[in-house]
Amino acid sequence: MIFHTCPWLSRVLFFFGVVILMGSSTDGTTFDRKRYQIQEGSRLFIKGTSNVNAFTCDCEDQYPRQVLEVERKGGYARFQHVELQLKSKNFDCHNRKIDNDMQKALMADRYPHIKIALVDTWQNPKCLDGDCKDWFDVQANVNVTITNVTKLQSIPAKAKVLGPNRFQLRGENALQMSAFGIAPPEAMFGMIKVNDWITFHFDLIVLVDEVQ
Repeated sequence: MIFHTCPWLSRVLFFFGVVILMGSSTDGTTFDRKRYQIQEGSRLFIKGTSNVNAFTCDCEDQYPRQVLEVERKGGYARFQHVELQLKSKNFDCHNRKIDNDMQKALMADRYPHIKIALVDTWQNPKCLDGDCKDWFDVQANVNVTITNVTKLQSIPAKAKVLGPNRFQLRGENALQMSAFGIAPPEAMFGMIKVNDWITFHFDLIVLVDEVQ
């Protein structure tokens, strides 16, 4: 029995929003509206361990194009309406038993979604204006909600400009399952135990454009 979740993230998460800001060259005090979409080739996955092995689960969700609001002041930006909802049952751990154990641990019937909301980010302002040709650092705060428990997570990431209005974002972050009210699964009458800490990884390609 092995557990895995594919939220964040995302920031997975949750982090696609960070890259969206990079498409803005406006530095002001009002919120600008942007349209973004996570493109094909992106990946969100979780890695964890038990007392007998390691495991990986992939997130199988698809994300439609959405609109957000961002306010930028130099290298700092804060966001509104940037929330990614992941279906708790849309995880592929490449093993049906593992998938079932994960859904039970997440209480997927009671809490069908994991929510990731981008709060704010910090990055080099020159990179936001397209002056960085290589990977650069991004630091983001994200509210992660699992089983109706919300925790603020600070997540480091790397970003890169791929082309006009197109970006790539990579990073990882460790989460403690018990902090969200999730009991790490056990199997074989407790002989197999999943460790409380898991690490989520994201490698996102994001397209950003202006709202007409």
